[in-house]
Amino acid sequence: MIQLAPNETVRFVIRRHWFVYLGPVFVFLILFAVPPLIVRSGPRYLPLLSHPLVSPVVKFLLALYLLGFLAYVLLHWTKYYLDTWIITDQRLIDIEQHGLFHREISEFPLERVQNVTIEIPGFIATVLKFGNLKIQTASHGEFTITEVPNCYHAKELILKYSRVPRQTIPHEPEKKIMAG
Repeated sequence: MIQLAPNETVRFVIRRHWFVYLGPVFVFLILFAVPPLIVRSGPRYLPLLSHPLVSPVVKFLLALYLLGFLAYVLLHWTKYYLDTWIITDQRLIDIEQHGLFHREISEFPLERVQNVTIEIPGFIATVLKFGNLKIQTASHGEFTITEVPNCYHAKELILKYSRVPRQTIPHEPEKKIMAG
């Protein structure tokens, strides 16, 4: 569980832009639709599939395929939902989900930020207003956050709070950001 300092507040929570996942969703839909179509129209072209001994095996294999497919979709959704960047008024927290049971959390104080660069990688990213943030720090080197929606807002927040002296931040009660 990530805990905030007593005088720290969350300013912005970032997840990857939804457009990045349209390609995988399209592939998922095709992979989901093709096997039932094959099972449905297969006996017309392969009469062996309608044999009373083969038909249950084919249906069982289809059920296993769909179960594996749904597990794969769940893994992708989990990665999308749990890959998060949290900008507080004092630090940037990077939560990377690498699988169901492997999470990597890193953070650095915003006072060490030296430069923030926005990279917009093409026409669609320009139209949908998402891009990559490259943050250079004094101690961690370059840090990249990819496919960020509202990247201009995130950049402004990071730069704003990187220049605020620590003693001027208002005190608020301790908050929990995320359980897990």
